[in-house]
Amino acid sequence: MKKAVTGIFAILFLAFLASCSFSTAHIDDVKMCTRVADNQCSQDNPTFSTGTPEIFISCHLKNAPENTKVRFDWNYYGQKKFTIRSVTLDSGDKIGTLNLQSSLSRPNNGWPKGEYEVAISIVDTDKEPVVKKFSVR
Repeated sequence: MKKAVTGIFAILFLAFLASCSFSTAHIDDVKMCTRVADNQCSQDNPTFSTGTPEIFISCHLKNAPENTKVRFDWNYYGQKKFTIRSVTLDSGDKIGTLNLQSSLSRPNNGWPKGEYEVAISIVDTDKEPVVKKFSVR
């Protein structure tokens, strides 16, 4: 009887492990800027003017296995928070540390003044998104 119970617990534990997503991939060195080189911002500048043509966010995706998907959710805080745009990038067959960036172009009427954020998530993991706040003045 003990062996049967132990076997059932072992099977349940293995099923639990199989349902969890384990990844060593993580987001690091998040920066905002108006120009990128090699997909990266050279300095972090989280404040922009209403006339800024394009806003970039860059990061390092570290320890990425093949086909790692990273989503950038661009959000604006007006009277309530809403998502302006979502972009998902796929690492394809690249592994290790990758330079990633996403951008958002100025709307026709210029940027609304206020507070914004970009939430960067590694898709299909339980990891909390990395959130970078920025403002337009």
